[in-house]
Amino acid sequence: MRFIIVFLLIFLCLGCQKEPEPGLSPHPTNEEHEHHDDENQNHTEDKSEPEGHGDEHGTHDEHGDEEEGFLTLTEAQKKELKLTTTAVVAASGQSTGLRPGRIEADPDRRVIISSQVSGTLQNIYVQVGASIGAGTSIAIVTSPEVTSLQTDYHEAEVEAELARKELANKNELFRVGDEINRPLETARLEFTEAKAQRDTASASLQSAVLKNERLETLLAEGIASKQQVEESRAERKALEAALRQTEAELDIAQSHLEREKRVTKSQLNVKADTFPAEARLARAEEQMRHAKERLSQIGASPEAHNGNVLLSSPISGTVVERSASRGELVTPGEPVAVVVDSSRVWVWVDLQRSDLDVIDKGDPIELSLVEKPERAAGGYVDYISPQLDQETQTLKARVILDNPPEGFHLGSFVNARVTNGSGATAPAVPEKSVQFVEGQTVVYVREGEGYRRTSVILGAPVGDGQVIANGVKVGSQVVVDGVEQLKSLDLSDKIGGHSH
Repeated sequence: MRFIIVFLLIFLCLGCQKEPEPGLSPHPTNEEHEHHDDENQNHTEDKSEPEGHGDEHGTHDEHGDEEEGFLTLTEAQKKELKLTTTAVVAASGQSTGLRPGRIEADPDRRVIISSQVSGTLQNIYVQVGASIGAGTSIAIVTSPEVTSLQTDYHEAEVEAELARKELANKNELFRVGDEINRPLETARLEFTEAKAQRDTASASLQSAVLKNERLETLLAEGIASKQQVEESRAERKALEAALRQTEAELDIAQSHLEREKRVTKSQLNVKADTFPAEARLARAEEQMRHAKERLSQIGASPEAHNGNVLLSSPISGTVVERSASRGELVTPGEPVAVVVDSSRVWVWVDLQRSDLDVIDKGDPIELSLVEKPERAAGGYVDYISPQLDQETQTLKARVILDNPPEGFHLGSFVNARVTNGSGATAPAVPEKSVQFVEGQTVVYVREGEGYRRTSVILGAPVGDGQVIANGVKVGSQVVVDGVEQLKSLDLSDKIGGHSH
């Protein structure tokens, strides 16, 4: 009975086995067994090759000898991955990367045309978009204030002319009538008379002295009487008093003469008589000068009487705004037109705080239009603001752009890349060629028919790539397009395990 049970169990087990597919032997031949052993050996030597890859892309027995990080692909794989490479270039300096900016007018080359007085806009000669030169007439404003100033100017002009004529008449009168020298001549005459009187008194006194001395001698001899001597003494004393008086009068006459000489020499008498006319002339000329300066400041002619103010442009440029029309009432400072000279513009770029570590004044900068990046221009950092914006934590950098290229219009947005001027060079690759594998920064460098994973150390951005301190050589070819798929193959345990 036990024998029958064992037999039935064996029969059931044999009946449950799956039959082999037609044409295939349930047991491998010796040749197939040897091939299977070879595949197992290859699989043991290179565990990174994916299973099944040989069935899809052909036999890859050569992959068994590849070193880690080096990939050899078939032409079919390269075509499917759409791999493209680019050369490693030598880049100079460090860059901020792309930073936003905006083109603005140079404040010194933007002029607001406005009137300094209230009035009516009688005419305007320009349209928006017109190119004009310095001194071009923009508009005419008629102002009552200007009319009043012109009236004041002409009244002062008439007053000055009258004062000028009066002064000329005074001077001519003095010249013809000899009024200037008359006081001096009178003083000279008085001095001459006083001197003559002094000389006469002196001569009389000398005669009296001699007479008195003779009588004194005769009296001593008893010839002359005492009465005669007394009379002689009295006469002598009287003549001495007369001489002293004439000498005093002579001193007074001499002082008068000296004073008149000084007066005549300084012409004080002439000035005293002509001073009123000179004062009138000075006041009138000052009023004329003041009115003329004021009229010139506001653009009006002093010679005119119409109250018109001519508004003109002090610079050459383009009319970008016209905010008033004929017949409108304008007020002081109200814009009538705006003229901009766009041959020089300012570009304000927003820098990050970290940019200050590598950028300084004078560094070169590349500018391109946001909407049309192919339109570019170059310049230099002219100024960096010392103050950060409190909200954005950015700071302004200014670029002065002379003769900007086509498309660089005022108000346009630009992308700016600032590069420092250090002369050092380093290899640079496009940013999208850089990958991260197992915690390392790498690029895939083409070597012959394969691609090697190469570790690199990145620096600051420069141009369109990253500055690389070391790891690749200038001129090497690195993968750009398809690098993500190539990295996936590199990280796969087996290449055959991926479908492409």
